[in-house]
Amino acid sequence: MRAPRHDTDRPASSHVVTTGAKTACLLIALLLALPAHAWEVGEFKNGMSRSAVEQALRTWNFDKTLPVGNDGLFAYDLPDKPTGRRFLFSFCNDKLVAFDQEIEPDFRHFVTIASNYSNLYGNPLKVIPYTSVIANGEKNLLAMFWRTGSDYLGLKYVLYPTSEQLSMTVQVGNNCWQAPR
Repeated sequence: MRAPRHDTDRPASSHVVTTGAKTACLLIALLLALPAHAWEVGEFKNGMSRSAVEQALRTWNFDKTLPVGNDGLFAYDLPDKPTGRRFLFSFCNDKLVAFDQEIEPDFRHFVTIASNYSNLYGNPLKVIPYTSVIANGEKNLLAMFWRTGSDYLGLKYVLYPTSEQLSMTVQVGNNCWQAPR
């Protein structure tokens, strides 16, 4: 007569528990390995508090920093400065969820960036063509958004009656508004 094998002494369900426990540990390890911040631009990271963004902005030496409503912060240089930096930070429940940076408005730049994003991330997830009437004429907007992981990358070109604006944005889904916008 043969001696009983040790693994047959256990109930059949213990193998399932062991496999389930291994799966749970693997899932927890994968979740812990995910980046804590979805996106990062310079020292600005998704999820930063408004006060942390304001603190980080002090080292950037912008000419002006202004609140925009309850959920925005606009930092910019005056027009006479060659740097011409213009950043818009958007918050949801005091956490940074979007960053917009204006760049020199030139349709060639728009086409180049859109082409680069399309080569990297495929066709845009969302395209927003928009026209509206404003006090001094017509405003035309073309915005394109791509998705990469949990981030939305966007490119917006706006034509005003006497000026233009080109901005790049990075956003993450949040509880305050539907991304991308």
